[in-house]
Amino acid sequence: MSILSLRNVHKNFGITPIIRGIDLDVEEGEKHAIIGPNGAGKSTLFHLISGRYGVSEGSIAFKGQQIQNKQPYEINRLGLARSFQVTNIFPRLNVFENIRCALLWSEGYKYSFWQLLDRQKRLNEKTEQVIAQIGLEKRAFYPAGELAYAQQRALELGIAVASGAELIMLDEPVAGMSHSEAENAVALIRKITAGKTLIMVEHDMSIVFDLADRISVLVYGEVIATDVPENIRGNSRVQEAYLGEVVSDA
Repeated sequence: MSILSLRNVHKNFGITPIIRGIDLDVEEGEKHAIIGPNGAGKSTLFHLISGRYGVSEGSIAFKGQQIQNKQPYEINRLGLARSFQVTNIFPRLNVFENIRCALLWSEGYKYSFWQLLDRQKRLNEKTEQVIAQIGLEKRAFYPAGELAYAQQRALELGIAVASGAELIMLDEPVAGMSHSEAENAVALIRKITAGKTLIMVEHDMSIVFDLADRISVLVYGEVIATDVPENIRGNSRVQEAYLGEVVSDA
Protein backbone atom coordinates (compact mmCIF):
# COMPACT_ATOMS: atom_id res chain seq x y z
CA MET A 1 0.00 0.00 0.00
CA SER A 2 1.41 3.39 -1.02
CA ILE A 3 1.90 5.95 1.72
CA LEU A 4 3.07 8.57 -0.79
CA SER A 5 1.95 8.92 -4.42
CA LEU A 6 3.08 11.49 -6.97
CA ARG A 7 1.19 11.86 -10.23
CA ASN A 8 2.44 13.93 -13.19
CA VAL A 9 4.29 16.33 -10.87
CA HIS A 10 5.90 19.32 -12.58
CA LYS A 11 7.86 22.25 -11.18
CA ASN A 12 8.91 25.23 -13.27
CA PHE A 13 10.92 28.23 -12.18
CA GLY A 14 9.81 30.86 -14.63
CA ILE A 15 10.01 29.24 -18.05
CA THR A 16 12.60 26.69 -16.88
CA PRO A 17 11.25 23.19 -16.14
CA ILE A 18 13.04 21.46 -13.25
CA ILE A 19 10.69 18.56 -12.45
CA ARG A 20 9.13 17.11 -15.58
CA GLY A 21 6.12 14.90 -14.97
CA ILE A 22 7.15 12.57 -12.15
CA ASP A 23 5.02 9.56 -11.23
CA LEU A 24 6.23 7.81 -8.09
CA ASP A 25 4.79 5.52 -5.41
CA VAL A 26 6.49 4.90 -2.07
CA GLU A 27 5.16 1.91 -0.17
CA GLU A 28 4.34 2.07 3.52
CA GLY A 29 7.28 0.85 5.62
CA GLU A 30 9.82 0.75 2.79
CA LYS A 31 13.20 2.45 2.59
CA HIS A 32 13.27 4.29 -0.72
CA ALA A 33 16.35 6.06 -2.09
CA ILE A 34 16.30 8.78 -4.74
CA ILE A 35 19.58 9.08 -6.62
CA GLY A 36 20.77 10.96 -9.67
CA PRO A 37 23.53 13.20 -11.02
CA ASN A 38 24.02 16.72 -9.66
CA GLY A 39 21.30 19.02 -10.93
CA ALA A 40 18.82 16.20 -11.47
CA GLY A 41 16.19 17.87 -9.26
CA LYS A 42 16.44 15.69 -6.15
CA SER A 43 16.32 18.51 -3.59
CA THR A 44 13.58 20.27 -5.56
CA LEU A 45 11.54 17.09 -5.40
CA PHE A 46 12.03 16.94 -1.63
CA HIS A 47 10.90 20.57 -1.37
CA LEU A 48 7.73 19.80 -3.34
CA ILE A 49 6.81 16.82 -1.17
CA SER A 50 7.49 18.62 2.12
CA GLY A 51 5.72 21.84 1.10
CA ARG A 52 8.63 24.23 0.79
CA TYR A 53 7.76 24.67 -2.90
CA GLY A 54 4.37 24.52 -4.58
CA VAL A 55 3.90 22.31 -7.62
CA SER A 56 3.33 23.82 -11.06
CA GLU A 57 1.19 20.87 -12.11
CA GLY A 58 0.20 17.45 -10.79
CA SER A 59 -0.72 15.96 -7.43
CA ILE A 60 1.00 14.59 -4.33
CA ALA A 61 -0.94 12.37 -1.94
CA PHE A 62 0.24 11.38 1.54
CA LYS A 63 -1.81 8.69 3.28
CA GLY A 64 -4.50 9.28 0.66
CA GLN A 65 -4.73 13.03 1.32
CA GLN A 66 -3.72 15.61 -1.27
CA ILE A 67 -0.83 17.68 0.11
CA GLN A 68 0.49 19.56 -2.92
CA ASN A 69 0.79 23.28 -2.13
CA LYS A 70 0.01 22.83 1.58
CA GLN A 71 2.19 24.64 4.10
CA PRO A 72 5.16 22.68 5.53
CA TYR A 73 3.74 22.71 9.07
CA GLU A 74 0.43 21.30 7.82
CA ILE A 75 2.23 18.43 6.07
CA ASN A 76 4.41 17.80 9.12
CA ARG A 77 1.33 17.49 11.33
CA LEU A 78 -0.01 14.80 9.03
CA GLY A 79 3.06 12.68 9.86
CA LEU A 80 5.82 13.64 7.41
CA ALA A 81 9.16 15.04 8.58
CA ARG A 82 12.35 15.85 6.71
CA SER A 83 15.96 16.87 7.20
CA PHE A 84 17.92 19.31 5.07
CA GLN A 85 21.40 19.23 3.57
CA VAL A 86 22.29 21.93 6.10
CA THR A 87 21.47 20.90 9.67
CA ASN A 88 18.21 22.48 10.81
CA ILE A 89 18.06 22.68 14.63
CA PHE A 90 17.64 25.35 17.31
CA PRO A 91 21.33 26.02 18.05
CA ARG A 92 20.77 28.15 21.18
CA LEU A 93 18.51 25.60 22.84
CA ASN A 94 20.01 22.52 24.42
CA VAL A 95 19.39 19.00 23.15
CA PHE A 96 16.61 18.34 25.66
CA GLU A 97 14.77 21.53 24.69
CA ASN A 98 15.08 20.79 20.97
CA ILE A 99 13.50 17.36 21.39
CA ARG A 100 10.84 18.59 23.79
CA CYS A 101 9.78 21.34 21.39
CA ALA A 102 9.38 18.75 18.64
CA LEU A 103 7.19 16.61 20.91
CA LEU A 104 4.71 19.33 21.85
CA TRP A 105 2.30 18.94 18.95
CA SER A 106 2.46 15.15 18.65
CA GLU A 107 1.93 14.79 22.40
CA GLY A 108 -1.19 16.95 22.32
CA TYR A 109 0.10 20.17 23.90
CA LYS A 110 -0.44 22.25 20.75
CA TYR A 111 -1.19 25.85 21.84
CA SER A 112 -1.27 25.31 25.61
CA PHE A 113 1.14 28.15 26.28
CA TRP A 114 0.09 28.52 29.92
CA GLN A 115 1.53 25.14 30.94
CA LEU A 116 4.97 25.06 32.57
CA LEU A 117 6.84 22.44 30.59
CA ASP A 118 9.26 21.54 33.37
CA ARG A 119 6.25 20.25 35.34
CA GLN A 120 4.98 17.98 32.55
CA LYS A 121 6.31 14.63 33.75
CA ARG A 122 5.04 12.54 30.83
CA LEU A 123 6.41 15.00 28.27
CA ASN A 124 9.83 15.14 29.91
CA GLU A 125 10.03 11.36 30.23
CA LYS A 126 9.22 11.03 26.54
CA THR A 127 11.92 13.58 25.75
CA GLU A 128 14.47 11.51 27.67
CA GLN A 129 13.40 8.39 25.78
CA VAL A 130 13.97 10.03 22.38
CA ILE A 131 17.36 11.37 23.50
CA ALA A 132 18.34 7.86 24.56
CA GLN A 133 17.24 6.53 21.16
CA ILE A 134 19.66 8.85 19.38
CA GLY A 135 22.49 8.25 21.85
CA LEU A 136 22.83 11.80 23.18
CA GLU A 137 22.09 11.18 26.86
CA LYS A 138 25.46 12.63 27.90
CA ARG A 139 24.81 15.74 25.81
CA ALA A 140 21.20 16.33 26.86
CA PHE A 141 21.88 19.77 28.33
CA TYR A 142 24.54 20.92 25.85
CA PRO A 143 23.60 23.81 23.55
CA ALA A 144 22.72 22.14 20.25
CA GLY A 145 24.95 24.56 18.35
CA GLU A 146 28.01 23.29 20.25
CA LEU A 147 27.52 19.63 19.35
CA ALA A 148 29.83 17.93 16.89
CA TYR A 149 28.45 17.80 13.35
CA ALA A 150 27.49 14.10 13.47
CA GLN A 151 25.73 14.68 16.81
CA GLN A 152 23.76 17.55 15.31
CA ARG A 153 22.61 15.26 12.52
CA ALA A 154 21.58 12.69 15.15
CA LEU A 155 19.63 15.40 16.94
CA GLU A 156 17.89 16.29 13.70
CA LEU A 157 16.83 12.65 13.38
CA GLY A 158 15.54 12.77 16.93
CA ILE A 159 13.48 15.87 16.12
CA ALA A 160 11.91 14.04 13.18
CA VAL A 161 11.01 11.07 15.36
CA ALA A 162 9.71 13.30 18.16
CA SER A 163 7.34 15.02 15.75
CA GLY A 164 5.47 11.72 15.39
CA ALA A 165 6.47 11.25 11.75
CA GLU A 166 5.41 8.10 9.94
CA LEU A 167 7.44 9.08 6.87
CA ILE A 168 10.95 10.49 7.35
CA MET A 169 12.79 12.19 4.48
CA LEU A 170 16.56 12.55 4.77
CA ASP A 171 18.52 14.78 2.39
CA GLU A 172 22.14 13.57 2.23
CA PRO A 173 22.17 12.34 5.85
CA VAL A 174 25.89 11.37 5.94
CA ALA A 175 27.34 14.21 3.85
CA GLY A 176 30.46 15.66 5.47
CA MET A 177 30.98 12.75 7.85
CA SER A 178 34.04 10.57 8.28
CA HIS A 179 33.79 6.87 7.44
CA SER A 180 33.25 5.86 11.07
CA GLU A 181 30.71 8.66 11.63
CA ALA A 182 28.83 7.57 8.50
CA GLU A 183 28.72 3.96 9.73
CA ASN A 184 27.27 5.10 13.05
CA ALA A 185 24.78 7.34 11.27
CA VAL A 186 23.57 4.48 9.07
CA ALA A 187 23.08 2.27 12.14
CA LEU A 188 21.11 5.07 13.80
CA ILE A 189 18.98 5.66 10.70
CA ARG A 190 18.20 1.95 10.53
CA LYS A 191 17.15 1.94 14.20
CA ILE A 192 15.20 5.20 14.12
CA THR A 193 13.24 4.31 10.98
CA ALA A 194 12.32 0.75 12.00
CA GLY A 195 8.59 0.40 11.34
CA LYS A 196 8.48 3.76 9.54
CA THR A 197 8.83 4.79 5.91
CA LEU A 198 12.12 6.33 4.81
CA ILE A 199 12.89 8.38 1.69
CA MET A 200 16.47 9.53 1.31
CA VAL A 201 18.67 11.37 -1.12
CA GLU A 202 22.26 10.20 -0.81
CA HIS A 203 25.33 10.30 -3.07
CA ASP A 204 27.23 7.52 -1.29
CA MET A 205 26.14 4.50 -3.31
CA SER A 206 27.42 1.99 -0.75
CA ILE A 207 24.99 3.45 1.78
CA VAL A 208 22.17 3.60 -0.75
CA PHE A 209 22.56 -0.07 -1.71
CA ASP A 210 22.92 -1.05 1.95
CA LEU A 211 19.81 0.76 3.21
CA ALA A 212 17.32 0.94 0.35
CA ASP A 213 14.59 -1.55 -0.45
CA ARG A 214 13.96 0.26 -3.73
CA ILE A 215 15.76 3.00 -5.63
CA SER A 216 14.41 5.65 -7.99
CA VAL A 217 16.83 7.31 -10.42
CA LEU A 218 16.14 10.95 -11.26
CA VAL A 219 17.73 12.52 -14.35
CA TYR A 220 16.90 16.03 -15.59
CA GLY A 221 13.71 16.08 -13.57
CA GLU A 222 12.40 12.70 -14.72
CA VAL A 223 12.40 9.29 -13.05
CA ILE A 224 14.10 6.97 -15.52
CA ALA A 225 13.98 3.83 -13.35
CA THR A 226 12.53 2.54 -10.08
CA ASP A 227 13.54 -0.93 -8.96
CA VAL A 228 15.26 -3.03 -6.31
CA PRO A 229 18.98 -2.27 -5.81
CA GLU A 230 20.37 -5.24 -7.74
CA ASN A 231 18.34 -4.33 -10.83
CA ILE A 232 19.27 -0.65 -10.62
CA ARG A 233 22.95 -1.59 -10.40
CA GLY A 234 22.76 -3.38 -13.75
CA ASN A 235 20.40 -0.96 -15.52
CA SER A 236 22.01 0.39 -18.71
CA ARG A 237 20.03 3.65 -18.62
CA VAL A 238 21.27 4.31 -15.09
CA GLN A 239 24.86 3.55 -16.11
CA GLU A 240 24.53 5.93 -19.02
CA ALA A 241 23.12 8.69 -16.80
CA TYR A 242 26.02 8.44 -14.37
CA LEU A 243 28.90 7.61 -16.71
CA GLY A 244 27.82 9.15 -20.00
CA GLU A 245 27.90 5.85 -21.82
CA VAL A 246 26.39 2.40 -21.59
CA VAL A 247 28.74 0.01 -19.82
CA SER A 248 28.97 -3.37 -21.54
CA ASP A 249 29.41 -6.68 -19.75
CA ALA A 250 32.72 -7.31 -21.51
